[in-house]
Amino acid sequence: MGDRTKKSFLNIGSNFFIMMVKTFLTFLTRTVFIYCLGEEALGLNGLFTNVLSMLSLAELGVSTAINFSLYKPLAKKDKKKISELMTFYRKAYTIIGIIVGVVGIILMPFLKYIIKDIENIDNVYIIYILYLINTVSTYFIAYKETLINADQKGYKLAGIQFIGLVALNIFQIIFLLLAKNFIVYLIIQFITLFIQRVITNIYITKKYNDIDFNCKEKIEKKDLQVIVKNVKAMFFHKIGDYCINSTDNLIISAFINVATVGIYSNYLTVINLLNNFITMIYNGLGASLGNLVATESNDKKEEIFKKMNFIAFCIYGLCSVCMINVFNDFIKIWIGERYCLSLSIVLVIVINFYLTGMRVPSSTMKSSAGLFDVDKYTPIFQSIINLVVSIVLVQKMGLIGVLIGTFISSIAIPSWQRPYLIYKYILKKSSKNYFIEFLKNIVILIICTVLALFINNLIIFNNLYIQFVVKGLITASIFGISVIVIYGKTDEFKYIINTISNLFRRKICKKA
Repeated sequence: MGDRTKKSFLNIGSNFFIMMVKTFLTFLTRTVFIYCLGEEALGLNGLFTNVLSMLSLAELGVSTAINFSLYKPLAKKDKKKISELMTFYRKAYTIIGIIVGVVGIILMPFLKYIIKDIENIDNVYIIYILYLINTVSTYFIAYKETLINADQKGYKLAGIQFIGLVALNIFQIIFLLLAKNFIVYLIIQFITLFIQRVITNIYITKKYNDIDFNCKEKIEKKDLQVIVKNVKAMFFHKIGDYCINSTDNLIISAFINVATVGIYSNYLTVINLLNNFITMIYNGLGASLGNLVATESNDKKEEIFKKMNFIAFCIYGLCSVCMINVFNDFIKIWIGERYCLSLSIVLVIVINFYLTGMRVPSSTMKSSAGLFDVDKYTPIFQSIINLVVSIVLVQKMGLIGVLIGTFISSIAIPSWQRPYLIYKYILKKSSKNYFIEFLKNIVILIICTVLALFINNLIIFNNLYIQFVVKGLITASIFGISVIVIYGKTDEFKYIINTISNLFRRKICKKA
């Protein structure tokens, strides 16, 4: 258990450092991008990212299925099985890369149907091809990262990732300022990322020099059956996740315009960075949870799951209440008032952020247990609801209609189904208390949000920076006090306090 915890903290710590640097550089690069290229280029960036996410559906969840299959042979140091799995993975990803490239080219004539006024945008097809090349190249050289991540040693890539991240953003900023050209920006992105992936590939090959990535022996039939079963289930999840999370920009571009995609994508940038910070904690715990689910009692699993959910509520709840109150102030400070959306739109964006975030613990536990098959059709139903409602409402309500479609599809199925499945198949207990707690947390968030909005509306500062900080502190204080008063005596709250205290003690001891 000690080794499992140590590796989790190393993974989380290295990821946290990289994310801190990435956050700063992302905002810096995006700011330069906006001022040099404008909101149309920003919209294309968000749109093509989503289009290529659709092409990545060809991956079908192979990486997730392989990752799960690697846990046991890595624990047993079964080099033969690891070699067979990684060789199969390499071949599968080569085929997928070719399919993505071909389908990507076939899709080019259809771009005019998803980009309104495409004839007014320069070099749109060249820009698309550069995005496609960058995506396709990943499949041929990045597959080995799954091995080191499944082995709980992803933190050893931190140095390469850090240097690559800094180099990428510095070069992009320099060439944006010098050339003010989108194509040059994308070429720099491809070259830098390609070099980073090659170096990572070489490092992993040397690190696992006893693993044969070109193994001649075929994967065992029983192992292949498990992978195929999980891939089939993940296929539906992949399609569902794409339709829920990546079609909004396509609908906005087709029914409104690509500039609105750019404005909306600024909010998504902030939200995605927050999500990356939070999900890396759970990703860092993912391989450890795979071990825990296989070895611990149901009571122990439930204890861990409840702690994960409480941590998610504290983090996502705090972020949500704060964003509703200061999101637009932040956008004004960052890039100007003309890029702000209405409070009602911000409210729906944040609600979707919270609901998505509260599904992270369930998704992490479910994936770690290899529970892919039981709800494989759910994402399809959810995506149909999302697409139909979003397309109908966008024509009547504009941008907020698309976001309401995402909200309705979230509460229709996954927000309640995944926890239910965790309790039924993994914990083998009733999920009643989970949902009571979930609804209780929603009430707390509503009260905190309304109270914070009321108090903050009474405060007006001439200086926007001071207003942003004061409103943020007031909002965070209201939420923090509420959590302490309501949950201060619970085991989950005490666990968080003890964990933080132990971390501080270790740091103090090391300095001493």
